[in-house]
Amino acid sequence: MPAVSVLFPVYNCENTYLRKAIESMLNQSFDDFELIIFDDGSTTDVKSIIEDYLEVDPRIVYIREELHHGLAYGLNAMVALSKGKYLARMDADDISAPYRLEKEFTFLEEHPEYGFVGGNLVLIDDDDNVYGARKYPEKPDEKDFLKFQPYAHPTIMFRKSVLNMENPYGSPDRPRRGEDYELFMNLTAAGVRGYNLQENLLYYRETINSYKRRTLTDQVAEVTIRWNGFKKMGLNPWREIGYVVKPIAVWMVPDKIAFNIRNGSRA
Repeated sequence: MPAVSVLFPVYNCENTYLRKAIESMLNQSFDDFELIIFDDGSTTDVKSIIEDYLEVDPRIVYIREELHHGLAYGLNAMVALSKGKYLARMDADDISAPYRLEKEFTFLEEHPEYGFVGGNLVLIDDDDNVYGARKYPEKPDEKDFLKFQPYAHPTIMFRKSVLNMENPYGSPDRPRRGEDYELFMNLTAAGVRGYNLQENLLYYRETINSYKRRTLTDQVAEVTIRWNGFKKMGLNPWREIGYVVKPIAVWMVPDKIAFNIRNGSRA
């Protein structure tokens, strides 16, 4: 059995990005893993690219759905199929640092008191140019969830045992954005501790186009996620109402301004 299962969802990813993401996993310094690539009904030709790597690396497990179901569906399916003791996340347009899995595996092996571990991000644009970084608190607590998501989900490695609930990423019948934020609040409320290595573990592709995907429906859904999550963690959502409704305020800000506030002045 592999020590780590990498959960790698794909949906209509740009071909060059997909190749870089796959290669960044296959070239890790730690090699005891399976790479579960879940193609969630892509209509672009990602299948042929994945099959190129499938032919040369037996660690790849390829699953393809003919219909698109949404991210939560794919993540839940991969968790159920995984064989590893640990589960690592990876997205199809990011690039993992070559030592990422080794660092996270070693940490969890040496620190049984933590249920999951992640790290910091290097921000890159469409051409892989570095334009910034994002640092996360080393040992987040409940109040760190008020302002922002205190873990970078694409960097996370979980103990599989902490995701043993049914549909850890939410109901596949009601897909919505914010499934990671909700999961981390649920784990925190249940007493599962997380840790952020103070190292750059992932090159994260974020541009203004990322902000253009925001919809009012998604932002309203996050308000509900925040309200329920704050309550579960013992915070008073009425007292923190400004943070509860923050997603609506953010949606009202023009994309370019929101991007610059989050990531600096680069457009």
